[in-house]
Amino acid sequence: MKRLFKKIIPRNLINLLWHKPLAMAACFYYGFPAKKMIVIGVAGTKGKTSTAYIISHVLDEAKKQNALISTAALKMNGVETPNTVKMTSPNPWFINRFLSEAYLQNCRYAIIEVSSHAIDQYRVWGIPFTVVVITNLYPDHLEYHKDAQEYQRIHRNIVSEQTTLILNAHDTATRKFRATPKQKIYITHDGVLAKKLSTSAIPLMAGIQRPNIYAAAATALFLGCDHVAVSHALRTLTAIPGRFEYINEGQPFDVIVDYAHSPVSLLAFFQSLREHSKKTVIAVFGACGERDRKTRPEMGSILDRYADIVIITNDDPYGEDPDYIANGVMQGVERKTKERDMYVILDRKEAITKAFSLAANGATVCILGKGAEQFQVMNNKKIPWDDRRVARDLLRSGAYHARTQGR
Repeated sequence: MKRLFKKIIPRNLINLLWHKPLAMAACFYYGFPAKKMIVIGVAGTKGKTSTAYIISHVLDEAKKQNALISTAALKMNGVETPNTVKMTSPNPWFINRFLSEAYLQNCRYAIIEVSSHAIDQYRVWGIPFTVVVITNLYPDHLEYHKDAQEYQRIHRNIVSEQTTLILNAHDTATRKFRATPKQKIYITHDGVLAKKLSTSAIPLMAGIQRPNIYAAAATALFLGCDHVAVSHALRTLTAIPGRFEYINEGQPFDVIVDYAHSPVSLLAFFQSLREHSKKTVIAVFGACGERDRKTRPEMGSILDRYADIVIITNDDPYGEDPDYIANGVMQGVERKTKERDMYVILDRKEAITKAFSLAANGATVCILGKGAEQFQVMNNKKIPWDDRRVARDLLRSGAYHARTQGR
């Protein structure tokens, strides 16, 4: 019934007559808690979760009490829990309730990861963002947005005249971002801030996290933290949930869990990995259902090019046929042979088990697509799932020992 209504009624009408009134009601019910806080919005295509998480960590280290809503985690005064809502930006009732509780717990800063869906559906209506970070603006979610121009245009709706806008100067779309904020701060990879931070021994400085670190550092500096405090905070950050996260249970090969689930993020992940490692790469990946189908062969091609062994599995098929999704990815895998260096194993646990069984000493197993997500959605039913927990359980069981020795 819900899908039928969506097909019949125009999206903008649903947003205006349903989503916006709900957001207004939530804000009025909880007394507009965001107006009592300094709120940082982190938007864009890729890097939102990492940037938001790093900002929260730096503020924690600077003793600035804060709350965080992100894809990977929820935090309040340093207490972190996984995001079990399975939404980057939850519904406005959740957001306003969370902010209200955070304010009562003396949080005066809030960091909210903001998706394009959330902006379009008024989930962050009534939240005055003091700072908005736009990480980058690649075409994304084109199964929802009409085109790349609409996707980019929607992001302007969270920027007001009083907002300070922090932009990635190396991204063409953000460099041309039209908005009339209080001020714009452009972050470059070779600017003064980058040079100051690059001299510090920051664990996550390499690869794909670099621009996210710069954006987070610029935000913290704007909020009153000094360079020394920011650098110190960054040195204490060793991992971001589900983002290039190493899983170590004493196994003789590397295991990395990452959220990479689009052509842009997959390419960035593998380029960063290959830049720092020459090990054999085994990739476990499945495309998400009910998303832009045109990207599936493209993602398969990236896997084909950068991974030595590819295992195609389920991600979140939702209501779509898992075999159909897998075939879409397989169309891009042209250099590999089935059952030799390319496998299709739709059961995600079996796929991870297979990857571990193929991993020799010094190999790297990459479990991609879900990161720190807490559920798998099949036939529109949420099933508890965490790639990191499954990987740890399998590694602790030692089941891979017999397989690797018997190969």
